[in-house]
Amino acid sequence: MSNTIAVSSSDYKESGCVKCGCEYCYGQGISGGGTTPVVCGECETRFIILAEGLTKSRIGFGSGDGPASYPELQAHPRKGTPNHPYIRPDVKPEGGGEYWAPRGVGYDLSGFVKCKEAGERIVKMVEKGIGRTPKTWLDYRPSEPKWVQVKVQAVDGINLETLCDLCKDGIITEQRIITSLTIEALTK
Repeated sequence: MSNTIAVSSSDYKESGCVKCGCEYCYGQGISGGGTTPVVCGECETRFIILAEGLTKSRIGFGSGDGPASYPELQAHPRKGTPNHPYIRPDVKPEGGGEYWAPRGVGYDLSGFVKCKEAGERIVKMVEKGIGRTPKTWLDYRPSEPKWVQVKVQAVDGINLETLCDLCKDGIITEQRIITSLTIEALTK
């Protein structure tokens, strides 16, 4: 990150990513003294956001082969151009269904989806499979548009372990939901 651009937080809020203008950039797990390294959620450009009043990074960056560099405040390359919202691509598997990456059975069976719309379709699949409005729900937070989950609930009559096993390839289908319904759910 030694040649990384550093911009003010106000310029970032106005113009977004220094390359594409996307409003959703996320931290790299470190920050300090008003310095936050980020990655653009859309184009994956890395840059640094400095708190207002800072003119130089308080975190040093380098490869370990020489002295660390401390990027200095620069004019935002897109200054004056408003940022744009991040919208995740809505992609589907070729064979049907939806991409869904289950995280393992706990209180429920949570799994990441590609986008909000895909999550909404999965909840509809569960509704169709069980024949009623499900307790299964979409966990979508506008502040975290890359972390969209569908949380399948056992109270919907779905055997969570079976569904998790059926979806190990990262794809959920209506048929897999039906296959994972418990005997009790099928007799209601």
